[in-house]
Amino acid sequence: MSLDTNLAILHHLLAFGLVGLLMAEWAVLRGVASPESVRFLPKIDAAYGIVALLLLIVGYLRLRYGIKGFAFYSGNPVFWLKIAFFLGTGLVSIVPTIAFIRWARALKASDTLPSAAQWVRARRLVTLELHLLAPVMVFAAIMARGIGL
Repeated sequence: MSLDTNLAILHHLLAFGLVGLLMAEWAVLRGVASPESVRFLPKIDAAYGIVALLLLIVGYLRLRYGIKGFAFYSGNPVFWLKIAFFLGTGLVSIVPTIAFIRWARALKASDTLPSAAQWVRARRLVTLELHLLAPVMVFAAIMARGIGL
């Protein structure tokens, strides 16, 4: 297979992995705070961050070495919408990431669990991340068909 095909496959696998990890966070947050869930959330979130970074790297490699090339993407406003929503998702994810780390530290230091309000806030932010990520997938499909050029 060509480099372009391999990069496209890896890009798609990472995108689905990203969604899966975010869904895992959401599923944990649907329950109640427990020592197990508070210890587990930072692990899921770390994997989520790694996959997001790998997705950006592979996306860059597709821009640089893919068949369509940088000109195809850079001149397409749909591409920039996709990037904006992806970055928006990343910015929103900062708040839950910090919360998960703080909760794990508080649990380790004093067996303290997050309050119900903190838990619900994190769940709402992860839900917002999922909602922001959905258009990324839509824009990717639209853009791949040359719409927006």
